[in-house]
Amino acid sequence: MAASLTITPALHPDLRVREVGFDLTHPYVEQCWGQVLGPSATVLLRRLTPLWADGVPLDIERETLARAIGLGRGDSDGSRLMRSIGRCVNHRLATWHEPGQSLDVYLKVPSLTAAQLGRAPEVTRQAHDRLLESHVTALAASTGRPPIIARLDLVSRARPPLDGRSVTH
Repeated sequence: MAASLTITPALHPDLRVREVGFDLTHPYVEQCWGQVLGPSATVLLRRLTPLWADGVPLDIERETLARAIGLGRGDSDGSRLMRSIGRCVNHRLATWHEPGQSLDVYLKVPSLTAAQLGRAPEVTRQAHDRLLESHVTALAASTGRPPIIARLDLVSRARPPLDGRSVTH
């Protein structure tokens, strides 16, 4: 029998990220986090929201998910899919509920940290500045609060404990 995964959307453990973070479908995930995570983990994150539209949680065979995002047929613990998931977990964009079987993926991501931006190429830093400014302005307009409260570059410095709270639908 093929190994399967249960992937559940979850609230980020940091309230600030829940309030002002970037949705998984936001261009920031691809244009900024992509440089940190690599292409496979970025595609995985971006693909989950449409997959959840068919039902939550997503129960899927590892091989099916790997093939759906262009990672081949491997479904072992050392596969490209599992390494991509590992990068998401290592960067606190997801957490294992049951290692290797049940994954909670946060619905929002913080902005990159100053250290991550310091290692990023100029094109990523420019995208960060442009997308962050646009996001903060949109948040301020929608909430009626001043833009200073939405400074995501300060949010991502905190590394709260991961509690794996899932979103219920």
